[in-house]
Amino acid sequence: MFVSLNKKIIYSIFSLFLITSIIFVYTFYIVYGNKIQEEQNYSIQRNQQYIDLLYRNINITKEFRRITAEHPELKVSPSILTSISTDANDEKQIKLLSLEQKQIRENTRSFDERYRAISESMKILGISSILIILAIFFLGYLINWWILYPINKITDVSQKVSQGDLSVRIENKKHPKFTDELYFLTITFNNMLDNLRKFISEAKEQEAFLQALIDSIPDGIRVIDKNYNIIISNKAYRKQVGSGQTKYTKCYQASQNLNAPCSREKQYCPVQAILKNKQDNIKVIQQFCGHPSRHLSINAAPLHHTGKEKYIVESIRDLSDDINFSHQQKLSSLGFLSTSIAHEIKNHLGALRIITERLIDKFYANRPNDDEEKKHLTLIYNELLNCIDVPERLLKLTRSNSDGEQKIDCAAAVEDVIALLDFEAKSKGVNISFTPPKEPSCIFGNEADFKMVVINIILNALKAIEDKGEINIAIKNTSRGVKISFADTGVGIPPENLSRIFDPFFSDGHDSTQKGNGLGLSISKSIVEKFGGHIHVESEVGAGSCFTLSFPPIKNLAKKKL
Repeated sequence: MFVSLNKKIIYSIFSLFLITSIIFVYTFYIVYGNKIQEEQNYSIQRNQQYIDLLYRNINITKEFRRITAEHPELKVSPSILTSISTDANDEKQIKLLSLEQKQIRENTRSFDERYRAISESMKILGISSILIILAIFFLGYLINWWILYPINKITDVSQKVSQGDLSVRIENKKHPKFTDELYFLTITFNNMLDNLRKFISEAKEQEAFLQALIDSIPDGIRVIDKNYNIIISNKAYRKQVGSGQTKYTKCYQASQNLNAPCSREKQYCPVQAILKNKQDNIKVIQQFCGHPSRHLSINAAPLHHTGKEKYIVESIRDLSDDINFSHQQKLSSLGFLSTSIAHEIKNHLGALRIITERLIDKFYANRPNDDEEKKHLTLIYNELLNCIDVPERLLKLTRSNSDGEQKIDCAAAVEDVIALLDFEAKSKGVNISFTPPKEPSCIFGNEADFKMVVINIILNALKAIEDKGEINIAIKNTSRGVKISFADTGVGIPPENLSRIFDPFFSDGHDSTQKGNGLGLSISKSIVEKFGGHIHVESEVGAGSCFTLSFPPIKNLAKKKL
């Protein structure tokens, strides 16, 4: 319950005056009045006893004189007879009685005057009380005008400031004749509001500058406190999580759509590692629920500052660009290699082909086809043609995405890749078998990208086979589209690594010479998903692995592209 300061002061003074008056009246009237009344009663009682004794003495004297007159034979002391026989003695007693009665009347009148004095005192006390009450109200008015009114103005302005309105000020006379402490207090309060508004404006400008600064960073940035609240984030991060407003949102809600912090079994949490395990510079790769197909590299580190609060800064990079760059780099390198081979080998092979043609036309044209020498020269000529076709296949692999998407014959593309890698496979003692479909199997996409997927999977299978083995490739047409399987007899993939082989930069090479950069399968997965398909793997340690590519029917995919 709110009670104003004015009422508190008035009520306090009035209560103090009332208590003091009651104590005074009680002390004066009860104690002093009772004392006067006791004195009056005692005086009246004593005088009454004295009068009674005088009456009794007079009566006894008269009775004694009557008895002695009736009985003269009684002998009485002369002194007694003298005291009771004279009339002067009677007059003396009557006079004493009169004086005593007069004294009683005077005492009574004295006590009456004293009671009247008490009554007058009570009237004076009542009038004084009225005057004091009026003085209290006047004092309350002065307190309200001099103290409470300025304080109320300060209170009203403070409430508006607490609601965020920094434009209000306390009204004051510009040049008053008389000033006091509250006047200087209001001036100081207004100056404080001016400085506060200035500081808040500067803080907002710095905050806007800081936000613009981190928004200009291409990588996602977010700052997390010890309660997993996202304090600051930039545009790149909001794009990565697919959310607009992330301030004061829990990091696990924005990233993984969870109601509690990430558990180690589901997702490694850099914030927990820094806060609880006191680790620094955590680097992990995660996928956010907003874009589950993208792999994000997260670098987390504690923010060191003088405050008591502890914050964690996370830099989040989308690896899709790195994957695409690596894919383009591979195509570029392969294109450069193919161009070099085409220029260095194709010319020489072309010269050998021309020489062989001239030899056959000049020296063996008239010989039968079953002639042994002609047969060998014809075989050499055909092999030269096959060798000249190898650079052509490489050039097909390096066609850029600018060629556009087209209808791809899966069997023909796989056969081209097998022909390209057949020498490397045979050099390791690996046999590549291919089972084509009974009917043509076609998908929609970029042929160079598709061949790059096949190359990556076959190369991984060759790395997994340590000493001789087989790679069985089969294409099947199903009601759901095209399925291409790559089964090898390699060492297999451990179960703990099976869910990570498609993560960027994860490599499971079995020796340092074969270990790559860990982008091959990640690139392959992104290309397959771009085609509208998906990739699935089954593996058993020591028995081998089987990668299955599933693509939707070309008509459904064409509609999707449109």
